[in-house]
Amino acid sequence: MRIGILIKEFEALANWELRIVEGILKDPSLEIALLIQDGREGEDSPNTFKNRLKKLIKSKNILGTLLFAFQRKIESKFFKEKLSVNKTTILEQLAKISVIKVTPERKGFLDIFGSDDVEKVKKYNLDIILRHEFNIIRGEILQASKYGIWSFHHADNSINRGGPPGFWEVALNQPSVGVTLQKLTPELDGGFVIDKAFFNRHWSYVQTSTLIFEASVSILFKNIKKLQNGEFSPTKSLVYFNPLYKIPKLGAIISYLFHFYSKVLGKVIAKINHKVFGIRYNCWTLFIGKGDFLNSTLFRLKPLKLPKNEFWADPFIFNHENNNYVFFENYEYDTAKGKISCGKIHKNELVDVVDVLDKDYHLSYPFIFKENDDIFLMPECSDNNRLEIYKCKKFPDQWELYTTAFEGEKVVDAFFYNDKSNTKWMFVNKQVGYDFPEFSELYIYKVHSSDLKDLEPHKDNPVIINSKVSRNGGAIFEYENEIYRPSQANIDGTYGRALNINKIEKLSIDTYEEKTILTAYPNFRKGLVAMHHLHQSNGLFVIDAAYRRKR
Repeated sequence: MRIGILIKEFEALANWELRIVEGILKDPSLEIALLIQDGREGEDSPNTFKNRLKKLIKSKNILGTLLFAFQRKIESKFFKEKLSVNKTTILEQLAKISVIKVTPERKGFLDIFGSDDVEKVKKYNLDIILRHEFNIIRGEILQASKYGIWSFHHADNSINRGGPPGFWEVALNQPSVGVTLQKLTPELDGGFVIDKAFFNRHWSYVQTSTLIFEASVSILFKNIKKLQNGEFSPTKSLVYFNPLYKIPKLGAIISYLFHFYSKVLGKVIAKINHKVFGIRYNCWTLFIGKGDFLNSTLFRLKPLKLPKNEFWADPFIFNHENNNYVFFENYEYDTAKGKISCGKIHKNELVDVVDVLDKDYHLSYPFIFKENDDIFLMPECSDNNRLEIYKCKKFPDQWELYTTAFEGEKVVDAFFYNDKSNTKWMFVNKQVGYDFPEFSELYIYKVHSSDLKDLEPHKDNPVIINSKVSRNGGAIFEYENEIYRPSQANIDGTYGRALNINKIEKLSIDTYEEKTILTAYPNFRKGLVAMHHLHQSNGLFVIDAAYRRKR
């Protein structure tokens, strides 16, 4: 597949753009056949100081624009962009690719491409043109490649058109921030939608912006793969009823500054409160209930009592010798690291709690399962950059490493599911790039053996890119002959804000479909701000939920 890129000066390419170039160069089915650069110089260049000053004066928002630019520089010091690729090597490879210079006519915010430039491009017989430069594009250049010009709008174009990317979602406290991949048309941010994805916002505009830029990489390659499989079917953008968002005016930026620095101050106070008074922030605890979660009344549940300076999360029930145990993440605030602990359920409490796995890296999400007469534990250990499975030597607290997989990758919250035909599946989340929104991608693999030596990836991996539903929140369970996947709703700028129950409607190596039938919020007890995990087994269920602060 021949790809052209409307590209800026090579040295100005951001990390996420370099990752796209690197991904294309590494894929033998793809070729960067042409680089298209802005050939306008002198007075015709939109980047001259004179033209930028004219644009600023014309905006009638000088104070807001200057204050916004100043704050952006401050936040960029807090959240420095780091390269996850070898920039020098990529630029050397780009220098070997054909380059043409084009000189579109600038009219306001439009770049209108003339027939001469279009003919230059058409000679290269491109399948796709990726837009990483120029303003709003007009002219026959929109039809100069077989599948058009693909461009990112770093927002949900049904809610937010304009920019700056990531700012208004934070300023307006929107539950999530979107990314729209579109095939360009003459309508601003209203092209044909190729795909959308959604991510949890950060409290910093700059960090939110970085997250969604990095997120764009996976969305692009997922849809290039779909195009190669004959699944290219962009849809028309629906009605847009909000204003066109622009650089914030003075009042809006002052409001944002109050929000930003209040958050910074709050984090400082939280550290002092914890150190001086022992107050635990974002303190997770467990709740045990009888019956089915989908029929439960959560306000009747009582939280387990926690030792000081710990929180407990990610619980899994396991029956051993007619006793029900709960394996869970035991996080110690002093070490800022989790270990795996276990306790026996007795009258809705945990007794005989012991540590079962403690490493020099963080552990959580202890999915425990049995095969034949052996017991295995598959905890989350992304800090060790791989997936690990342990085999039980003596229950519950003696384990030895059995096998590993995904070496060098950040993978979390993995579990197995055996379907009705006894096919084994692995569901796992990944963080595929530096500064990518944490684990917003769901991957599925067919498992041919539990030693993980032969994993067959799902055709559409990642099957979901969406922080609202992607991240696993416990193992699949059955209810009334249907199967359900619990997942985290990472929204509202909060990790694990709520718990989704997703009904799995299709599962094969070629297809995956699920539908969210319920999102449960932590409103059942005063002081809770999040809940993100459910495990159901043996007529019992256990969930976790977090207090904003707890002594």
